[in-house]
Amino acid sequence: MEILAIYPWPEFWSMGEGRGAASFFLSITSFPKQGHELHVLMPGSPGSPLEEDYHGVHLHRFHTSVDYMPEVGSSKLLQHIKLFTSYRHWLSHATQFAGELADKLEPDALLGMGALGAPVARTVAEERGVPNVTRLFGTSIGEVIDHPLKFRLRYREVRAFTTPSDFIILCNDGSGGDKIAGRLGVDMDRLLFWPNGIDRAPYIKRPDIADVRRRIGLSGSGPVVLTVTRLHPEKHVERLLNAAPGVLAERSDVMFLVVGEGEERRALERLAVKLGITPNVVFAGSIDRDELPSVYGIADIFVALSDRTNAGNSTSEAMMSGLAVVALDTGSTADIVRDGENGILLPVDGLPGLAGTLLELLEDDDGRRKLGEAAREDADRRLPTIEGRQAMEVEAVERAISERNAEPVGKAE
Repeated sequence: MEILAIYPWPEFWSMGEGRGAASFFLSITSFPKQGHELHVLMPGSPGSPLEEDYHGVHLHRFHTSVDYMPEVGSSKLLQHIKLFTSYRHWLSHATQFAGELADKLEPDALLGMGALGAPVARTVAEERGVPNVTRLFGTSIGEVIDHPLKFRLRYREVRAFTTPSDFIILCNDGSGGDKIAGRLGVDMDRLLFWPNGIDRAPYIKRPDIADVRRRIGLSGSGPVVLTVTRLHPEKHVERLLNAAPGVLAERSDVMFLVVGEGEERRALERLAVKLGITPNVVFAGSIDRDELPSVYGIADIFVALSDRTNAGNSTSEAMMSGLAVVALDTGSTADIVRDGENGILLPVDGLPGLAGTLLELLEDDDGRRKLGEAAREDADRRLPTIEGRQAMEVEAVERAISERNAEPVGKAE
């Protein structure tokens, strides 16, 4: 079969090729691996190639200087105006280019990726009488669902959920997407609510701890408290840094390892200086996905403190690595981290006690080990493999085409 995907980001990796969340990359490369043709329409900066082969996927770019995913900054009014203007620009231009490309390709289905991809895919698919599938990578609506004004300002996400589609594939990252879908009237029989996959072997293998520590720049041999995340305001890495002085007052050998990149890095580095903890903090930046399992393997505790959810990829990877997890109880984090059983679930008003929680775990080797073993067992039971998970996405698109045509759809010859 031949699929046309509408993709609103200029890249597939958030922190550079092979670094950051892998789900965007996997969601496109799974189609050629299953024997199908996938074409992706996406924005590109002037000078980038208009067409390119990327891991067996056919990329088609339209040049633009518009940022279709602008952040809402300190001047919220101006930022929301920018957000609305870029959204209108996207709907106009992407729909035009997608229609022209669909006329050439005559695809069997449209795949709308992310909040911006969904309405464009629907429009083009409806005009051509083919199915469309929406692929969403989590949601931020849960944070504002009970705040009418803030909820209305998430119109891009709301529209993505409510755009008619044959299926909605939604990542279960702990942000409560299934509850949001129900509140917005989505046909729950058409909602495919799945966690991302993970491959077991790399996370179970024990790394050469001394070598990994040396390469990352971790001094000494003391215990390691790890966080792996995009350095974005909503991730609240500063909460971990603010707890560090309390830990170091009792255990001066503890190292805090921050893996990830983002716009908050400089602010976090300045905070470390202000707190006087720079000798015990390493900002490792982004790390290749293939190298990440060895980084988890040298840690003793994993910490996740986001306001939206702490049940995403990095927490599952830490659990598969057998780490004791300390996670803030936000979103649906409690669905995977059970306090005192396979990790420590910190209540939202419990941040002042974070240093004490970390110290208790650091002093209790047996307790940390038991939590880590239970976490690994849970992750092994709960999560599909990457290959199995991506096959599920392809099969959903195949099913949409099959149901529309009322006949089985096989793989491309």
